Amino acid sequence: MLHVRPSSRRAAAVALGAAGILVFGWLLESVAGDWGLADLDWPILDWLASHRSGSLTAVAVALRTGSGPLIALGIAAVAGLAWGVSRRELMRPLLLVGAVLADVLLVAGVRLWVDRARPPVWFEAMGSSGMPAFPAGHASAVLTLLFAGLYLAHSRRSASRGTGPAALAAALVGLAVGACDLYLGMHWFTDVLASWAISALVLATVVWIDSLRLPEPGESARAVDTEVARSRSSAET
Repeated sequence: MLHVRPSSRRAAAVALGAAGILVFGWLLESVAGDWGLADLDWPILDWLASHRSGSLTAVAVALRTGSGPLIALGIAAVAGLAWGVSRRELMRPLLLVGAVLADVLLVAGVRLWVDRARPPVWFEAMGSSGMPAFPAGHASAVLTLLFAGLYLAHSRRSASRGTGPAALAAALVGLAVGACDLYLGMHWFTDVLASWAISALVLATVVWIDSLRLPEPGESARAVDTEVARSRSSAET
C-alpha cells in the first residue's frame, strides 16, 4: 500500500470518519425517535427468532462467546506484543491495541449514555449480560480488530496482493458476529449497525495517525538533495 500517498490516506480517513459519524448520528436519532431503520428492529428480530435451529444456535453461541470485546482486546495485546518483539517496532502494534481499546471504551460510554433496553428475554437464546443494548460491543470490537490489524499489517507493503481477499474475509467474519447478535436475540438491528459505524470512526483515526508517519513521495529525495547542497556549500566556503 506504499503506492497510496499519505495525503490520499488522510483524505480517505476523513471520508470514512465522516461517514461513520453521520451514520451513527442518524441511527441515534432513529432509535431515540423510534422511526427510520428502528422500524426494522422488531420484524428482523421476530423473523430470526422464528427460524432458529438447534445446530445453528449452537454455532452462533460459540461464535459470539469467542468474540467478546475483552477477548478481542486480549488478542490485540498478544498480537501487538508479538509484532513489536519480532519486528522491533512500537508504533503500529500500539496503534492496534489502542484501536481496540478505544473501540471498547467508546461502546461502553455510548451504552451508558443512551441506556437502550435489550430485546425482551423471551427472544434471547443465551443469557444476557444485562448491559444496555446500543451499540453492540461484540460486532464493533471484532470489526475494529480485524480491519485495524489488516490495514496496519499492509500499510507498509509495496504491493497490495492479498489485501482484497483478506478484507473480504474480515468483512464476512464481522458480518457473521453481528448476525449472531441478532439471531440470538441479544441486540436490535440498529445496535449492530451503530457498532459498525463506531468501528469505521476508529479505523479512520488509525489510518489518519499512521499516515502522519509516512513521507509524501519525493520528500525523502528532496531532503537528500538539500543535504547534499548544504554539504557542497560548506565545502566551497
